[in-house]
Amino acid sequence: MPSSRQLAAIMFTDIVGYTALMGKDSAKALELVRISKDIQKPLVEKHNGKWLKEMGDGAMARFSTALDAVNCSIEIQEVARAKLDGKLRIGIHSGDITIEDDDVYGDGVNVASRLESIADPGGIYISESIEKAIQGQSDVQAKYLGEVKLKNVAYGVRTYALQGVGLPVPEVKAEKQVSGHFIAELKRRGVVRAGATYVVLSLLLILLAPYASSLVELPLWSTTALFTVLIVGFPIALYLAWNYERSPEGFVRTSSKESWQNPYKGSQKKPLTSNVIIAVMALIIIVTYAYPRYFSTEADTEVTVGDKSIAVMPFDNESADEENEYFVNGMMEDIRNNLSKIADLRVISKTSTEKYRTTTLSSQEIGKELSINYLLEGTVQKRGNQVRIHAQLISTENDDHIWEDTYQRDITDIKDYFIIQIEIAQAIADELQAVITPEEIELISSIPTENTEAYDLYLRGLFQSNSYTVEGYIQGLNFFQKAVELDSNFALAYSGIALSFLWRSSVFGDLSPDEASKNAMSNLNKALDLNPRLSEAHGFLGFVKFYFQWDFKGAEEEILKATMLNPNNETALFLYINFLNNMERHQEAFDYERKLMQIDPLANPDPTLFFLGRIDEAIQLAKKRVNLIPNPRTYSNLGFVLLNTGSYQEAINAQQKALELAGRRLPRMMAWLAAAYAKNGQEDKANELLDELKEIRNKSLAGSPSFFVAVIYSALDDKESAFQWLENAYEDHDMEMVWLKTEPQLYPLHDDSRFQDLLKRVGFDVSG
Repeated sequence: MPSSRQLAAIMFTDIVGYTALMGKDSAKALELVRISKDIQKPLVEKHNGKWLKEMGDGAMARFSTALDAVNCSIEIQEVARAKLDGKLRIGIHSGDITIEDDDVYGDGVNVASRLESIADPGGIYISESIEKAIQGQSDVQAKYLGEVKLKNVAYGVRTYALQGVGLPVPEVKAEKQVSGHFIAELKRRGVVRAGATYVVLSLLLILLAPYASSLVELPLWSTTALFTVLIVGFPIALYLAWNYERSPEGFVRTSSKESWQNPYKGSQKKPLTSNVIIAVMALIIIVTYAYPRYFSTEADTEVTVGDKSIAVMPFDNESADEENEYFVNGMMEDIRNNLSKIADLRVISKTSTEKYRTTTLSSQEIGKELSINYLLEGTVQKRGNQVRIHAQLISTENDDHIWEDTYQRDITDIKDYFIIQIEIAQAIADELQAVITPEEIELISSIPTENTEAYDLYLRGLFQSNSYTVEGYIQGLNFFQKAVELDSNFALAYSGIALSFLWRSSVFGDLSPDEASKNAMSNLNKALDLNPRLSEAHGFLGFVKFYFQWDFKGAEEEILKATMLNPNNETALFLYINFLNNMERHQEAFDYERKLMQIDPLANPDPTLFFLGRIDEAIQLAKKRVNLIPNPRTYSNLGFVLLNTGSYQEAINAQQKALELAGRRLPRMMAWLAAAYAKNGQEDKANELLDELKEIRNKSLAGSPSFFVAVIYSALDDKESAFQWLENAYEDHDMEMVWLKTEPQLYPLHDDSRFQDLLKRVGFDVSG
């Protein structure tokens, strides 16, 4: 008879202990074989199988479907338990077989026979091919035991034991050569599912804790207690999951017979571990975490009861001499700077608090606008070297004065001046129960100079620089330089000198980038040699490396050092947002923008949402900032967004307003106005501004507008002239070249090889 090949489910059975019984009582052994055949053969035929042959106490049958083979094996064991004075072992596998002369051979036969040989007395072992075939077709449950190395089978067989009433709990012994059984048991007992649920639930509780504290007043130790309980509870949860499960009879041990016969599904055995519950909790976590960070256009500054947020308001000058305003301002800034070095506090920037110098708003109204819990107000009176400072801490929730003190000192020795600041900062930190690290204590306690006159000159220079005018920076520079003449180790004064040079070039354009860069670097290096932990100097050094030297790697390192040394350094955060946007790392920029808005709610950083492609939100936010802070920068940023989203007339109106408020012709605003004219069909007006910018460059390279001339030419669709002026900008070392990659008006040039070459020369990574 010719042979044939087919795919079939093969079932092997044999009687446990038959060989030993044959040696003791052959008649009884033979009777068991007869009864076994009488039980099995009819059931095989009942389940559409074919009885193939008997081999001593064993038997082999073939089925067309895996489900028929499994149902038959279960019924055989059920009848055998009642009628057979002995136990059967059964193995089932689905695979290729060869039929020849009414006999069968092949992989399906070999694996089934070997599975039967290692099955537990009264048990049924099946291969993975059978388990997959019955999934979704039957209520029969099969539990994974691991991968078994079977005799004369070249590969490992992933093995399952059928589970149900009357079927034994598997005994996995060394001779069975099962690998991965521990992992299989973790899964069977639901430990992995329970652990995942515990972790997801813990994350959910941690994320929701701040919201709970905003509704119910919780003690300060509650957060620590929550973390402790969750950490301790994790191994306990795993232990309980390993040892116990829920069943119709209540909770039973997972190693028991009751567990093996438990009809519940995995999620029912471990309460609250269903896929639906885990998915819902995970979704809540994603929404809770991601929404305020990636979908909200405002900083996450919602204040809670435990939030240690504070604004140092402008101090009042109670001195008879109005000239002492510089001293009052310096005292206020020094106290704010000391507080800002404490990472556990959120300290609002001076630029946001300055708005309230002459305000009539209540503390509650200011607290709501700035999203803070506390205000620090103060008065300063100075007569010669006698100083009297009164400071008070106010709750913005109810206007309560929760702390106040008066300090009266002779500051002939400048150390006494700094001691006052340190004492005030320490008292506020104690009152707010802020954690201060040893490193922060060292930063706060450091005295920048021991020369009283030098520090007085530094405060005068700072006061003049805060006027944000060319004259103010020139006067400030003179004061800073006199300060270092009196104390050559005064790091802060060197940093002030550097700032004066940088701002005069980058903001006012009365110094060339080369002159500003050299002078700034020289003074910043001196400052950092004297005080390597000076946050301001690291931030300004990052500014030089970024804008003037195009050293992008070095710039990022310095800016991050500045933010590490002072987490509330708003200047460094503002600069880093600018840096990240220019590096096309816009999502990171948006994350840092949110941090900046927490300490400087009235700041107006780059239009990051525009770069992220969230156009409607970008326009909405830009308009909101204009309404909140109507200044040249907010109007110019609004004009930028409108220009690059096709609202040309509105962009023209916004840039015209920006120039009007600025009171001078700033190249950036002029270029974006000209680009809006060009796109709006008013090329004559665009060319007028173009000629004006060219004239500025012809007169002086200080504040070179070459980059923005290229922007206008690109908007006019004159690519050759745009490239010519980009080359001029490169030669001028125009600091605006850091925008080369992200300026939207230059996008039409990107595919040109000349543009890619220019990117490389400036230092951009073009590998992507």
